[in-house]
Amino acid sequence: MFLRDFVERCANGFPDRVAFIHGEERRTWVEMHDRSDRLGGALQSLGVKKGDVVAILAHNRIELAEHWFACLKTGMVRAGVNWRYSEREMLHAIRDSDAKAIIIEARCLELIAPHLEELTAEGRHFIGFGGDHAFAHDYETLLAKSGKPDYPELADADWAMIGYTSGTTGLPKGAILTQRNVREAAIHNTLANGYTYQDVRLYVTNPAGINIFQMCYNMICGMTTIVEDYDTRRFLDALQEHAVTTVTVVPTMLRRIVDEVRSGHYKFPALKQVCYGTMPTTPALIRSAYETLGCTFMQRYGVSESSGAIAALRDADHKRALQSDPELLTSVGRPLLHADVSIRDEDGQPVKTGELGTVWIRSETVMAGYLNLPEETADALRLPWLRTGDFGRMDDRGYIFLGDRKKNMIISGGYNVYPIVVENALADYPGVGEAIVVGVPHPEWGEAVVAVVSMAPGAKASSRDLIDHCHARLAKWETPKYVEFFNDLPLGNTDKLNKREVRNILIASGRLPWTV
Repeated sequence: MFLRDFVERCANGFPDRVAFIHGEERRTWVEMHDRSDRLGGALQSLGVKKGDVVAILAHNRIELAEHWFACLKTGMVRAGVNWRYSEREMLHAIRDSDAKAIIIEARCLELIAPHLEELTAEGRHFIGFGGDHAFAHDYETLLAKSGKPDYPELADADWAMIGYTSGTTGLPKGAILTQRNVREAAIHNTLANGYTYQDVRLYVTNPAGINIFQMCYNMICGMTTIVEDYDTRRFLDALQEHAVTTVTVVPTMLRRIVDEVRSGHYKFPALKQVCYGTMPTTPALIRSAYETLGCTFMQRYGVSESSGAIAALRDADHKRALQSDPELLTSVGRPLLHADVSIRDEDGQPVKTGELGTVWIRSETVMAGYLNLPEETADALRLPWLRTGDFGRMDDRGYIFLGDRKKNMIISGGYNVYPIVVENALADYPGVGEAIVVGVPHPEWGEAVVAVVSMAPGAKASSRDLIDHCHARLAKWETPKYVEFFNDLPLGNTDKLNKREVRNILIASGRLPWTV
């Protein structure tokens, strides 16, 4: 059985149930099955075949799911192109994956327009949807003329998608996920989250990479999913309008949601669960969210190379932490049932319980490798294990505590500083909304710890207030040597706070005391 089989089974089991909602648009499971069939047939009529890559560039729309289902059915390989990418990154994703067809939302036309002629000359088909566009093919016109595609035979090792993730050279790396990877990831994550056909889910994070799994967990259980681009007030309105039972957010969104709910008049009697993850979350935010939203919480940890979540901090863990074990709020939980996690040293040997090392993952969801990057693949895959770039430790109960990404670690005066430790301390100061801690060049210490902070509405603090607050809680080398305030902290391509951009802004600003 492959993931494509679930689409037809949802159509048979829940024929009239709404599968997806976007604005005023609705698609039942029968319609999703039919339209993804037609899209697959249309792509085949253009000469695209099993194993060929079909890319998509779009905001959160139902067509993202239709595209994913069509690729699964025909054995084509799905690649998402993030609309937040730079022009250079977009071109890299298209050419690196050698996409034979690219489906583009009309409002993304200007992002690709300067290169449309040269990309078309390379033999790539462009298909537009969602408004007026200048592409050779129109999505709805192709669907109207098409029918059921040929379903090729599939094998577990066949490629299903290429999920682009951040690259060390500044260009995204394509993680290759197989049919086995995507099937196991979708099934086990749906089970772990406890989703049923009765749920109504609101999805607002960016599904350009592997997050298409999260957008389409409903194919495993038949529930309804609302897809929207993130806007705090629209998010809260949708919770009420659609009686949403479960949501998935990143911590930057959760902070804004909590602030807005506290200042407004929102009630969500249907909301049962908030799932969050993708980046470290401060205990202060978790406590605030529990007090404000009044539902259960689940943190999920994973990486693109593991097809998403492989560990979770469940609601019972959150409650235990809030009542008697506060350290648990700094954990990302225990491994899920489909994964093994090991903490290892630089030589790949397991460390003692409680010691810091690199997080290694073993699971049927671990990628086949990086596209066109044999050296990076050899460095990451130590079969059957995946060596991640995360530092962490595991306690004797099996809880995983992340130190930070290796690339984020700061070395100041010879001491290792993990930004998450400093960020957690800053978040405990009353009124701090979000904080980013980075290392910047320093003439004496090599690197200096610097913090950039945004304050909650109406809250005030000075740099000295925050530095003194950290000094009372952290080692001298961990305490920020400079704090700057931003109204809005910069976000990266996947809605995470962008540390690289913050660091570049600080270095270029000329405001650091030791550079003035």
